Amino acid sequence: MRNQLSMCPVSIGFVWEVCVKPCLRSACFAATLAVLCLAGCGRSNTGDAAANPEMDLAPAAEEDTTRPSEQPQASAQGSGQTQNSNSPPPSIAGPANSINDVTRGSTPVSDPGAVIETPQRTSVPYDPGLQLKADLSPARLVDFLGEADRELRALINGQSGITDPQAAESEMKRVVALKRAASQRLMEHPDVPAPDRVTGQRGFLQSLSHQASMGDLRAAEDLQDFAEKFRDDPNAQLRSDAQLVLIGFAIESLRHGKSNAAERVLQLVEELMDDERPVDVASLMVLGQAKDTLLQYERIDEASEIRKLILAKFGDSQNDEVARMAAMIASSGFSQVGSAIERLDQLRQQFVDDARLAAEESAASSPEVTVPMWTEAVEAVVSQSADLLTAEFLAGVALEAEVVGRGDIGNATYEILSAKFSDRKDALGRVARTALKARENRVNVVGELFDPDLPSVSGKPLKMSDYRGKIVLMPFWSTAFPDSLMVLPNLLEIQKRHPGQVEVVGMNLDVEGTSVSGFVAREGLDFPSFRSVSDPSAEIVNEVAYRFGAVTLLFVAVIDQEGRVSHLDFSGGDLMSEVEKLIR
Repeated sequence: MRNQLSMCPVSIGFVWEVCVKPCLRSACFAATLAVLCLAGCGRSNTGDAAANPEMDLAPAAEEDTTRPSEQPQASAQGSGQTQNSNSPPPSIAGPANSINDVTRGSTPVSDPGAVIETPQRTSVPYDPGLQLKADLSPARLVDFLGEADRELRALINGQSGITDPQAAESEMKRVVALKRAASQRLMEHPDVPAPDRVTGQRGFLQSLSHQASMGDLRAAEDLQDFAEKFRDDPNAQLRSDAQLVLIGFAIESLRHGKSNAAERVLQLVEELMDDERPVDVASLMVLGQAKDTLLQYERIDEASEIRKLILAKFGDSQNDEVARMAAMIASSGFSQVGSAIERLDQLRQQFVDDARLAAEESAASSPEVTVPMWTEAVEAVVSQSADLLTAEFLAGVALEAEVVGRGDIGNATYEILSAKFSDRKDALGRVARTALKARENRVNVVGELFDPDLPSVSGKPLKMSDYRGKIVLMPFWSTAFPDSLMVLPNLLEIQKRHPGQVEVVGMNLDVEGTSVSGFVAREGLDFPSFRSVSDPSAEIVNEVAYRFGAVTLLFVAVIDQEGRVSHLDFSGGDLMSEVEKLIR
């Protein structure tokens, strides 16, 4: 599954400068929040408030829809704001001689691409001249909404060709006004099919959100009324859009000290999360804002409930990035969780430092971090925050404990991973099972004969049997991670000190199509390497790495004179002592 956030077409900086800063008051800020979550992550095709945050959806009758280049000079310089409601409404209809056509300027465009959940139509290059003509059919109105969304995205992303910020903002308001008018026509059209009516309703809601976010207080009032109307709508997408808007208003009410605001925030969040429709990442951002605001106003109980809902809905996501984000959003701001993790990290740093100091002094000493002490700290974290970040942290710590020679702490950590996470079917379970299997494989591979049937990087014949009687130092490496070869100078120095007894033979793990030989030539690498191709789409990405339990680079396998795996190292440290043990 792709990370929905990476698909967001909206510049957060632009939203802040154009939408948030001018509207830090009352319902306008709540509308901005709704825009940010409805409009940033492709929640729907037609301008899902998630796909086009800055889409200003003001009522057609309140917005001057003349193109910036056609407005009077004062308007072009930024004075063309939303008209007073007492002013006569300007016309937003295009020339009447092009019925049933969506036009740019005076040029008809057939089948412009839709951006809502409607059949995709042919896309058209951006030209800031969109006009809404009279008497369009429902299908053409849907097309028009797709065109409006594309134009707004071009304006938001700086791809419209309009370089003056005030002119771009004016054009944005004009297009949003057109979108709102088209949405209203679509909702009210006597022949509109039910799915297209929902498209119009969602577009209208988005339009109000965008307009309110840009400072239109009247639109903000209409937005709240419209969202309340569709809060329990049978259509899941429209219902979700409306609930998100209302959550934004409830958050703003909390900020203004209104009674029962905290309870309403929680009630609306529970409604959203109870919905059978999967809640998307945009909604996750709103829930995080709701939780943080509740914490800010010391409504700990309500914030804790939302935290639980976030973890319940997103924490077991099959998408690792979503689960990780949910863990971060859910845990932030809770001092008890932070204190437990901080305590655990302090213990981790202490046992690492103690192990390194003991190694430098070549003297054993009683560890200050005992297994019971460590286990108690881990249990405290897991009881408060059993999420993906915790699982990943514990897997990393267990590996680090192996590296520094604290196998007792590593074993205790693996036991907790197994007991608490390994049976889960989500991302947390995958992390735990991967860590546990890798450790098992590292244990099992030691003592095994290793003679892979693999090609070499150079294309020349390469067999481990040719190195019988010698010690082989095998660094696992990839051109994608040049630091995986940081250990090479030490390996070559060992080889130099023991000529004829030690050889360096690498194991390259790059994906298919990588120019490994080119990398070798550029870096001047003169040791032979096997080529084990990785496949990120496969269940086991790399068979050799899997067999060795290699979950990190640096990673070096020491192969003895009989061709058996003698030692595994992923510390990047000096391997001279391991080699000398074998030479004796």
